[in-house]
Amino acid sequence: MPATMRAREPVPAPPPPPARGRHGLAASFGFAWTGLAETAIRDRNLRIHLALGVLAAAFAAAAPISPGERALLLALVALVPAAEAANSALEAAVDLASPGRSEGARIAKDAAAGAVLALAAGSVLAFLAILPPAWPAIWARATALAPAAAGALGAAAAAGLLPGPLPGGRGLRAMLAAGGLAGLVPLARAAEGQAGTAAAALLLALAADAARRRGDR
Repeated sequence: MPATMRAREPVPAPPPPPARGRHGLAASFGFAWTGLAETAIRDRNLRIHLALGVLAAAFAAAAPISPGERALLLALVALVPAAEAANSALEAAVDLASPGRSEGARIAKDAAAGAVLALAAGSVLAFLAILPPAWPAIWARATALAPAAAGALGAAAAAGLLPGPLPGGRGLRAMLAAGGLAGLVPLARAAEGQAGTAAAALLLALAADAARRRGDR
């Protein structure tokens, strides 16, 4: 059949707009959270950023650094996963608009990935600028900070592994989630500021919710 005579697939109707007021705002937050969780299930890079974000948030919580440095690190903890989620959304939109190979689609995807790379590289440079001046004080408190560091490593491993494919199913996911949550306890005790602990807990909660959604399939 000629291409001009082929029947087009029906375009699905757009979803109805969310209700106004508090219910609409709550629904918007719910949709945003769901989008992050679903992206964590499908995007390995976002899972890596979740794990690294927990480590960065833990450092911001427990390290003897200035409030400005702590705020910068926590902002980067939020921005890098957000950029990765936006990159995944753009890739999905490009694939939908241009199913075949095209130079424009390639450029769009590469540019979005480059933006994430630039932000991630800037985050690493910011960390390397903050760490050396703080290292003597960190080393002096090494014994006291050791439990928090071990807990942060466990929480980071849980955040990175929970949304992905695991051979042990729900049982292993439950153990990972419990271990990650337990790892936040010594971090909270050693924290100079609890905003970092809260950020690590939020990333872990996102990973755990992604694991729950993955287990429902």
